[in-house]
Amino acid sequence: MFKRFSISVLFLLVFLRFPVGAAKQVVLSKNGNANYKILAPVNASECEQFAAQELKKYLFQISNAEFQIVDATKQNAIVVSALNSLKKYDQSVKDIVLAEEAYRIFRRKDQIYLVGGSPRSTLYAVYDFLNQLGCQWVAPDYSFYSGTDCNIPVKSELTFDLVKEQVEMPVFKYRKFYVEEGRSHTLVNLMQLVDWMPKLRMNTLVFPMDYEGRGEVKWDNWRADLVPELQKRSIQIEVGGHGYQNFINISMEGGKLYEEHPEWFGLDDTGVRSKNPHVVLCTSNEDAVKYLYNNLLNYLKQHPEIDIFDFWPPDSESWCRCDKCRALGSETERHVLLVNHIAELLQEDLPEVQLECLAYNRYTSPTHDLTLNKKVLLDFCPIGQNFEYQIYEKGNARNEGYNKDLNGWIKMFGGDVSIYSYFRKYAWRSLPNIIPHYMQNELKYYRELGVRGISVYSEPGDWFTYGPNHYVFSHLAWNPAVSVDSLIEMYSNVVYGNGGSTALSVYKELEAIVRFACNIAHTTIKSPDQYDQYLNRVKACHNQVKLAINKESQGTPYRQNLERLDLMLIYTMKSMHYMRSKALNDKEQTDQSDADIRLFLREHALKGVFIPHKH
Repeated sequence: MFKRFSISVLFLLVFLRFPVGAAKQVVLSKNGNANYKILAPVNASECEQFAAQELKKYLFQISNAEFQIVDATKQNAIVVSALNSLKKYDQSVKDIVLAEEAYRIFRRKDQIYLVGGSPRSTLYAVYDFLNQLGCQWVAPDYSFYSGTDCNIPVKSELTFDLVKEQVEMPVFKYRKFYVEEGRSHTLVNLMQLVDWMPKLRMNTLVFPMDYEGRGEVKWDNWRADLVPELQKRSIQIEVGGHGYQNFINISMEGGKLYEEHPEWFGLDDTGVRSKNPHVVLCTSNEDAVKYLYNNLLNYLKQHPEIDIFDFWPPDSESWCRCDKCRALGSETERHVLLVNHIAELLQEDLPEVQLECLAYNRYTSPTHDLTLNKKVLLDFCPIGQNFEYQIYEKGNARNEGYNKDLNGWIKMFGGDVSIYSYFRKYAWRSLPNIIPHYMQNELKYYRELGVRGISVYSEPGDWFTYGPNHYVFSHLAWNPAVSVDSLIEMYSNVVYGNGGSTALSVYKELEAIVRFACNIAHTTIKSPDQYDQYLNRVKACHNQVKLAINKESQGTPYRQNLERLDLMLIYTMKSMHYMRSKALNDKEQTDQSDADIRLFLREHALKGVFIPHKH
């Protein structure tokens, strides 16, 4: 593995976390000999056992010492346990209280305790402890990183200092990665994502039940392999997505459902009961809703691993135009009525499954007289967000509308509200829209509002482009007050080695430029002179990266990563030329720029940087 690390950045993070003070240094191992054992409780859960094994594995990689896992010892030990398990045999912790997602790292004499409020948070405690020993996991172990996704230091003497007890608890209850369209996901890279998530304390993987009914990105295609890995790490499994039509559509009953019950399907604007899956069923028809629910219930019974089910209307949907449906109210009101009904039925039949729904598209505005069931998780989706402005800023009508709607939901809804963020967006077409500080501002605002969850979707196909965003986002999901600058510096030094300072300066420029100057959805057109100014700044970055590339030997991972960064800059300039031609109303040049970009993305696909256009 090709690993490297910045000592100065590690010292900075440790210094910020632990105040300077007198403390006895614990020597965990020296010259390949372990001075401690790993104590895991008798009858430990699968996740607790995994946490102990992970600690053993990484301690060996750091020190070349074998740390034995035991269930009882009188010797010095690193105790790895969920609090409830620990209390059964250690009376000294009987007064400790921890929330499910919280963990505590502390010492009693020379015993080190890594204790979570649950098995999942016990695993977080282990990774945090390893982080304090110098381990950094800045990305999943995707092949294109060639080992620069993390740093595992090597030490002949492994020591640990803890000045005072450390208690950690997340700001956001739900911290999700969505698979979403899954354009570049494979079983291999999904496993790598699952392995990375708890290292960054992300707790939920969201997978489509069957994305757009294509049978390609479908939970059933992956679940046999993914479920054991997810459950071993106690990661919540959330399945569903756009899909009322998954439970009632014209292909059912041998293709005869529409013929037998046309009244169950939505009436379109022409007055015809539609076969189009994007037209919502007739929600005023009790038999149609009962049919949908029975199919949903059967699916959930056949998939007992699902913790949260996403119950969404079709994407780009239109709602039934029959008189009875229209009498139910607005699209939002009809959506809430249906979700409430399904939630009540599900609470009776499968109370362990949480139902989730969206405030999205035509139904982002909250209801006035109708309240969503408080046990439902509501994901608010500002799909048309303008990234030139923060969502809470004045000056953009689109963002102002979303902010008003979000505040309205929080005011009238007593349940958990989560944000389905668009901090990585397919419509960006892999443009390097680096937004760490933008994300921090948003998450701080959401925290103040009382939002309980945050999510983002990702693709391996352009993970390298958005790597800094994903790394920072995962930390912000735990604590929005974390030092973003330190995180970006950490990422840059691990991924680019001696070129880290160059990458860091480039990322700062990309953050200041791309969301204003490139073909980012909803960004306003600028003047040709403004694009020229932006182009000059990116050209300077391009020259800077070229110099850094020339300092690296051919074929090394750091050089390859710098070359990927340069591809991002070239694409940025191409996008600016495209926007400049639009500003000049030069259709011929605009079309030529678009064709040039499409070819460029195809030529550099499969490098973790770009996902080519579909068409």
